[in-house]
Amino acid sequence: MVREQPNTPASDSAPTRAAARAAQQRRRSLILLGVIIVLAVAVAVVLGVFFLRGAPGEPEQDASSTSTSDCLPASLRITADPAVAGAIEATVAELTRSRADCPGVTINVEDSSATAAALASGSAPEFDVWVPDSAMWPARATGQAELTGVDAAELVVSDPVASTPVVFAATEATAAALQTAGAGFASLAAPSVAAVLPDPSTVAASSAALLALQTAVAGDARMFTAIALGLDAGVVPTAADALAAASTATTPTIAVTTEQAVLEYDEDAETPLVPIYPADVKPAVSVSLVTLADASDDTLAAVKQLSASLVGGSDRLAEYGLRDAAGSTLDSTTEDAGAASEPVDSANQAEALRTWQMITAPSRMLSLNDVSGSMLQPATADMRRIDLFEQAAVRAINSLSTDSSLATWVFSSRRIGGQDWQEIVPFGPLGDPAHKQRTIDTANGLDSLVGGGTGLYDSVLAAVQYMRETYVPGQVNLVLLNTDGYNEDDEGLDLPGLLAQLETLRDPAKPVAVIAIGYGPDTDQAALEQIAAATDGAAYQALQPTDIGTVLVDAVTQRGCRPNCG
Repeated sequence: MVREQPNTPASDSAPTRAAARAAQQRRRSLILLGVIIVLAVAVAVVLGVFFLRGAPGEPEQDASSTSTSDCLPASLRITADPAVAGAIEATVAELTRSRADCPGVTINVEDSSATAAALASGSAPEFDVWVPDSAMWPARATGQAELTGVDAAELVVSDPVASTPVVFAATEATAAALQTAGAGFASLAAPSVAAVLPDPSTVAASSAALLALQTAVAGDARMFTAIALGLDAGVVPTAADALAAASTATTPTIAVTTEQAVLEYDEDAETPLVPIYPADVKPAVSVSLVTLADASDDTLAAVKQLSASLVGGSDRLAEYGLRDAAGSTLDSTTEDAGAASEPVDSANQAEALRTWQMITAPSRMLSLNDVSGSMLQPATADMRRIDLFEQAAVRAINSLSTDSSLATWVFSSRRIGGQDWQEIVPFGPLGDPAHKQRTIDTANGLDSLVGGGTGLYDSVLAAVQYMRETYVPGQVNLVLLNTDGYNEDDEGLDLPGLLAQLETLRDPAKPVAVIAIGYGPDTDQAALEQIAAATDGAAYQALQPTDIGTVLVDAVTQRGCRPNCG
């Protein structure tokens, strides 16, 4: 059936059948064109992501990396500590991975302590940029060079690019107990937990820990020295040695190290260790880039680009156990992992290391003992001054380490012609049983040498001169002066003359301190204090007979913190 259209008037605006078909075709064409455009845009986006990220199997670029078409503006020779070398290598690879014609970068891996020692000795730097594991090392190198008068390279230290907290590492059981107790650096004084310390002279985390210890004990030099001497007994060469000792110990033991070292150790450890973040002082070791003061502009531009990539690549740092410069971490896998740590001041850290080395260095001690007639005076109802001193001297000898050396001199007026002093036992190591026994026997027999007046000033000068002439680097060279009276040699030096001579002999690079002990109320303590001050030493006074032993042993054990033991 054919349906006819109603008989309605025609309008000029009404479309014809042909026009309607044409409009329909145009609409279809527009829709098809829109689909094509959408598909083209999608393909472009996919291809853009593909080329930005790299082909399958290639590492994906992060937002922090520079454009793959960029190169470092100059070749670089990098010397990096093993602790940071991995992160440096990965960063350099990311910067140069897409261009074979980029300026070359060579990376030499070397312990920071070795690099610092070479610089301090005046050796020409073999790097354009040095990346030590702590900014302490450049400060150490510069300080040592200044101390010894060496013309060393001038170094420029950048702002930190990475960091890692200093922690205590322990087994899970020990860590739980210490965390509950709120253990910190001041807790190292407690004998309940043994501490294993990597050698501070080569491991930056240990010198940072020593500075934190000084802060924790509020600068109390005696307490710091006592704890340091205790730690010295547990020193091991490396952080790996310390972690292994803590892992295998049968009694509660901690290793003083970094968070990075613990994370690296736990990757392959049979007994993983837990990092304990100290409750009192929270030090962090900061990593900086070190350049030479006369570096070229192109070198500095290359270092700036390397630094920017390190600062922006916190995820890359985290792969190597490091935090960013602010101490932030990408995740919190351990309790307090995000706890704020304070970057350690590099100059103060270097000074803490110097103090440690002074405290723990073997002693080279000349014991200068008064045997004037007054030493026979009674000190108690049944003992003379010389008897009490002999007992105290034996205790002091036994308190010294076996790697120390000791000589014994005595003095009284005109012992040998016009000379007031006399060598009784020459220098020898206390590790030699024969020498140690001879020294003890001499101390016990000093009463047989008593006689004459107190030839103090000439004897002190002779002892200091001898120690300066025979100075042994790496040891604490000092004179231990024991006397009970005033200078009685009118034919020798007076006090101003002695002080002037001591000032002439003074050499900060080769210090020889006089630690003076006055026994009894008749001592010229004012003169002893001036003598000690002129040599950066210290003066004690034992007013009571019972003080003699305590004072003498204290003077010996506090030798390294003089003149600021408090």
